[in-house]
Amino acid sequence: MNCRDLNTIYAYLEGDLSAAERSDFERHLARCSQCRSAVEERRLLLQAAATLPPFEVPEDFAAGVMSRLGAAPSRATVFGWLVAALAGFASFAATLVVAALLTGHSLSELFLGFNRFLWDNVRNLSFVVTKGLKYLYLAGKILAQVFQQILEGLKVMTSFIGPEAQVAAACAAALILIGAGVVWRRKFLWERHHDE
Repeated sequence: MNCRDLNTIYAYLEGDLSAAERSDFERHLARCSQCRSAVEERRLLLQAAATLPPFEVPEDFAAGVMSRLGAAPSRATVFGWLVAALAGFASFAATLVVAALLTGHSLSELFLGFNRFLWDNVRNLSFVVTKGLKYLYLAGKILAQVFQQILEGLKVMTSFIGPEAQVAAACAAALILIGAGVVWRRKFLWERHHDE
């Protein structure tokens, strides 16, 4: 038996099949009880959806949403978090049920598929995180070696000059760093003031 997919069933119910495809599908329906029940289930779903009243958004909806966006956020409570978690779980369960109805798969098949999808993403993410940590470790190791070389260079340079010259060099370096900080701060404040 070569059962039709859901796209063919919906195309049949919506009248999108050609005459030849329609007669071929109806011959299949005469022989296949599983497809007949799938067509009847989808027909009931489409009829139920057609009887729903149209959803109308109130005229002041956008203004109300925008006014609430500007309001200060309220402090989250434990009850609020619990309600949010339950709403998320209920949304997930409803999504699974709707997906089972629309795809024709059982809830266990969908749940197993979701678990496989989730596990694959966690595995891929752990690989990326592991690589990232490895690169950070290598970057830290390289920076440590660079600083060690700088310190060795300073040690060699200070061995050529006396203690007074070392103090003078340290004070000059400190003054240069302080001056650079002052210049940067003034430039930053000027740009900030200029942008306002």
